[in-house]
Amino acid sequence: LAEADVVLCTEPALACEALHSAGKPLLGYFGVHVGFMLRAADQAPFYRALRDSLAKDPRSTFATCAPYVSFQVQHHADVRLPAIRPLSLYTSPISYVGRRQTDVLVNKRPINFWDLGLLLQDFAAANGQPWRFLDSQELPNRGWDQWAEFAAAVYFPYDWLQTMTFYDLLAMAIPTFVPDSPLYTFALGTNSPRAWPEVLETLVDSGAAELYPHDYRDWRDHSGRIFWWQLTDFSALPEVVRFTSVSELFVGLQGIEELWKISGRLRLAHTRRIASASRFWREALLRALDCPDALLTEA
Repeated sequence: LAEADVVLCTEPALACEALHSAGKPLLGYFGVHVGFMLRAADQAPFYRALRDSLAKDPRSTFATCAPYVSFQVQHHADVRLPAIRPLSLYTSPISYVGRRQTDVLVNKRPINFWDLGLLLQDFAAANGQPWRFLDSQELPNRGWDQWAEFAAAVYFPYDWLQTMTFYDLLAMAIPTFVPDSPLYTFALGTNSPRAWPEVLETLVDSGAAELYPHDYRDWRDHSGRIFWWQLTDFSALPEVVRFTSVSELFVGLQGIEELWKISGRLRLAHTRRIASASRFWREALLRALDCPDALLTEA
């Protein structure tokens, strides 16, 4: 650590404070709430440190993986962090080929739940549809090249709304279908009603709560569930295909030509994300290394 020029910190975000105290410039990237793994008594002190010290260091840069997480951070710590979506560049150079025109990839999270692939398969059989819905965790070969051969993918969100599998599918331009339902915001991971009780007193006193007409932690607020669902990338990214019923999903899967158009939109959006994220992290690294001339040259 003593020899490092720059330090990368992620989760738990509390580690960023310790690394910053060592005098190192930081690149912080958060995929979950910055209070993750913190006891209630430790949350407010860390939020103050993030706002008053870490985020004000001109050498350091902090970002989240999605606007949803950025809104949560601002709600608790009064810090605005840019959202730089994951690029999943480790999937490169694999990209959608769609050879298996009747096979659909289904994600399955490691929790006790219904076998969603099997349920979709039964619906398909009952309606004379040719689709085979295959669980991504049960494939004999789980390589990215195998995923890219599927006609499409169905992604079911779960307790942690920002997970890498979703962005992996987008990076490979696999036509991705997501159920459009605010029920997924009843999430004990991302939207826990109890895990992060602390909010800085300045936020409470300043009226900043007006920025948040709905508290993401209030599960009794049904309008709030819709509000926060619309802030997720599942709802916000226009190139993701949303469905509200199994029949609507089946209609969306029927046209191979349309699936290729969806793939093209995903590829274009991903290329744009690569361009903007590359510039963001390049500038962040130059600031950390104290290279203002390089920044000016680029501008």
